[in-house]
Amino acid sequence: MSDATQIARFSDIINLCSALAFPSTQQSIPSQTAMAAATLLHRVAPRTPRAARVLSTAASPALKKFSIYRWNPDTNERPRMQDYEIDLNECGPMVLDALIKIKNEEDPTLTFRRSCREGICGSCSMNINGTNTLACLCKISDVKETTKIYPLPHMYVLKDLGKT
Repeated sequence: MSDATQIARFSDIINLCSALAFPSTQQSIPSQTAMAAATLLHRVAPRTPRAARVLSTAASPALKKFSIYRWNPDTNERPRMQDYEIDLNECGPMVLDALIKIKNEEDPTLTFRRSCREGICGSCSMNINGTNTLACLCKISDVKETTKIYPLPHMYVLKDLGKT
């Protein structure tokens, strides 16, 4: 069905709705009815499929360095800081998004807790750039700086950023 045909059908629907709503008057459609009809038209009209969201990887990469505390109690190694680089064009705006990206794409052994991603549960709490905060609420800082991520200082560390 062409766009002109669909618009004509929706126009007929609008006229029918106005005739049913205001049978005694054959005047122009009141503005509230016209707004309701336009809303109906917007909701009912078929939408053209949109292209899938393409991340701006064609643009110059905005590489951000994260230095993350790593410690595995199963080995006899001392705790260390490990550096990762993330392209911010392919990552969400929060530190938790970067941690998830690192775990999914670069280092599946990275350990940290997370749950709601809304700042309610507190399970993603950690020390980010010297401040105890929630990773899901902490925005990624300037690209030029290295973001340093540690476990909370007053908690017993089980592994990496995971705590009890």
